[in-house]
Amino acid sequence: MEQLIQKTFLETSKALSDIYKKRKRTLFFQKIMWGIAGLFFSLMFLNLLTSYFPFIKIDALKMFKSTAKNPYASMYPVVALVVLLYPAGRYFIKAFQDFKIKEATTITKMVKTLFPKVDFTQQINAPHKQIKASKLFAWIKSSTPMSVYGQIRSTQNESTINIADIGLVEQQTSSVFVENLMRIPGLNLLAIVYVYGIKNIFTNKTADNVQFTYRGMFCWLNFKKSLNGHTVILTNNQSTKLNRYFSSSFKEEEKIELEDPRFTDQFIVYGTDQVEARYVLSTALMERIVALKEKFNQSILLSFQDKQMYLAVENKHGLFSFPAGKLDTIKIVEELANDIKTALQINTELKL
Repeated sequence: MEQLIQKTFLETSKALSDIYKKRKRTLFFQKIMWGIAGLFFSLMFLNLLTSYFPFIKIDALKMFKSTAKNPYASMYPVVALVVLLYPAGRYFIKAFQDFKIKEATTITKMVKTLFPKVDFTQQINAPHKQIKASKLFAWIKSSTPMSVYGQIRSTQNESTINIADIGLVEQQTSSVFVENLMRIPGLNLLAIVYVYGIKNIFTNKTADNVQFTYRGMFCWLNFKKSLNGHTVILTNNQSTKLNRYFSSSFKEEEKIELEDPRFTDQFIVYGTDQVEARYVLSTALMERIVALKEKFNQSILLSFQDKQMYLAVENKHGLFSFPAGKLDTIKIVEELANDIKTALQINTELKL
């Protein structure tokens, strides 16, 4: 496996490095374009102010004042902005789409090289049904934006496991506020300048990047025991307790008291039935879950319901993408290989 990882790193790092350099250069020109667009927006806004507040006098804007001889003068900045943004916008959209396609092709080749027996797909819908059914995220709503960046499907010993790289965005107050601004004439101009202009000038991220509330691996597979309710295993911290307490979706749950100190130090368990939860979480299974967390070396969440087990492993960069869009060290490939290999062996690891 080590030789395979080394080979994969050498091939993938070069391809991703080329994509990264081209994307960085394109992003630089995109910032220049947004800077120029910002000047036009400012010009239009100042011109609008002078129409409503005559005491504001800016000599440089006189040429854009509509007169009897030139009734369309105020439209000049608008026309110039459209001429600037339309072709430039189309160019950058296509450029970043091409980078995504090339990156996706490279990552697909990498995963298939490391794990030739799995089915790997990137053009796939997010597993909305499974994510909601898992009950792992207290803040999930039907309107919650969900993205998927690739999914592995593997069948071993008549058991099928699905491994997806997902991104979830909680509908926070700030994002709702900006969305509302977009609906108000006049103020929507300022919102557009901020979201698509100012933010992109002072960031190294492309415009389609999203700040995810949760990003990482999400798995689901068959669980042989038939359950009437559900049992959820979460990270034991104050944030988890508060999220669960204030969520209206889990009022039927109760905290499950368990006696394994090593397990309860790291995890907190909620379920709909104390007896069933203990039936699921035997002493041996709790020990194996602790060992599984150590193998991933990341926070993990699990749940059991209706002959299904769900697992989430947080990874802020995602499973099938990389920090800054490139491979700096072989350690990143080693971590990817370890995460996928461990996930593929969940059935064996937990002896489900």
